[in-house]
Amino acid sequence: MVYTGRAVGSVVPALSPAMIIDFHCHILPPAFASRHQELAARDATYAALFPKAGGRIADADTLLRDLDDAGIDRAVAMGYGWTDPSLAAEVNDYLLAAAAGHSDRITAFCSVNPAWGDAAVQEAARCIDRGAAGVGELHADTQGFDITDASIMAPLLRLLRERRLPVIIHASEPVGHQYPGKGATTPERLLQFAGNFPDNPIVLAHLGGGLPFYAAMPEVADALSNVWYDTAALPFLYQPTALAAAALTVGAGRIIFATDYPLLRHRRVVNYIRSANLKPEQTDAVLGDNAAALLALATLPDYLRPRLDIVLIGLNPSAYSVRAGHYFANPRNRFWPAVSAANLAGRPVGPADDAGLLDCGIGFTDVVKRPTPQASGLSAADYRRDAPLLRDKLLRHAPAIACFHGLTAYRAYLRYADGIRSPGPIALGRQQRAIGSSRVFVLPNPSPANARYSLDDLTRWYRKLSEWRAELQL
Repeated sequence: MVYTGRAVGSVVPALSPAMIIDFHCHILPPAFASRHQELAARDATYAALFPKAGGRIADADTLLRDLDDAGIDRAVAMGYGWTDPSLAAEVNDYLLAAAAGHSDRITAFCSVNPAWGDAAVQEAARCIDRGAAGVGELHADTQGFDITDASIMAPLLRLLRERRLPVIIHASEPVGHQYPGKGATTPERLLQFAGNFPDNPIVLAHLGGGLPFYAAMPEVADALSNVWYDTAALPFLYQPTALAAAALTVGAGRIIFATDYPLLRHRRVVNYIRSANLKPEQTDAVLGDNAAALLALATLPDYLRPRLDIVLIGLNPSAYSVRAGHYFANPRNRFWPAVSAANLAGRPVGPADDAGLLDCGIGFTDVVKRPTPQASGLSAADYRRDAPLLRDKLLRHAPAIACFHGLTAYRAYLRYADGIRSPGPIALGRQQRAIGSSRVFVLPNPSPANARYSLDDLTRWYRKLSEWRAELQL
């Protein structure tokens, strides 16, 4: 790690370039190029997507060369929504082998058909056990299942929810450009599907068939809190202004760079995204940060050990901090200056000192471990998944003081870990409720977005925390 600059006696990490991840690539075994007639006769999806011999097909080696040429760090590779189980298994095995042989560049998703029932769950579980990071692309029209039928979808979605893995769904625009395999999985059907499975991370391909544009309706936005949208084939479908409009309605934290490779090459879609005039941090989020978070490729580690004096608990890591590799790494965040001015650690400290503060009796964790560019990128499913895990960590490590950064973080913990939906008025400072043997303290959120509190205000609160620690003779 290279460091530049200083913040109150310590160093600030230089931010690495954002990782670029193509979330939607299709690769097939090399022999498929010479098997067109056989494959078209066996599989309805193949026949729909490749009506003629000689269609665009790429294998893993070709994908890797194209990633290198375009400067793409990683690709999520998948097959298609197959209808033939043996063909699906053949392609899944190829994808898993490609990911195992190039684990730093390729992430594999497996393909099944929910209409297979138990067989779909068994094949998905087999692939996940061998390293698949999700399921997709599902194609309801060619695979012949009703995506709005919860009884058909539930077994597969239950497996993915238990494994905490996403599913990619082909989406169709109700109007506009026609293309092979477009289908009729349109926004109203996708909205119903997402509502049926609010705890599953769902990625809708092709910008969800335009579903983000309806998210300006509050009731639609509420139903889509577990949904992301990829940019696969977008240059064929929309002007770049559509991407900017989607960023306004669903947030840039919900949009994921994808090409539909080999249909489109990586540079074309990267340039398309850059031409949408998003803010630089939004562009970074779309090109890689969002995908890395969804795939759990990167987050901040917990710095915990038994019987610490204080565990500092954030809402969730920022994408900036994850890329820097340290808690509260954004130079605009007031955490480290306030902690240093309050002498909480007994010396001036900065981001590079986060792990070392364990020796001072201070640890770090979060309510939710999935990083986002902004806290608004979190979903109810994130809280339901991670808040109970935080409770387990605190009960197991039993710090003297569990200290939440912000009332939002503490209320989220109470609701999703302790089941307290209406805790009544909560003020900053010492709390009446405990977590096991741990006392609870709530500080203002030091984020630069929280302009209500100045650096002096924050410093006073960290001094109050330090004074309580001294009172307890820790």
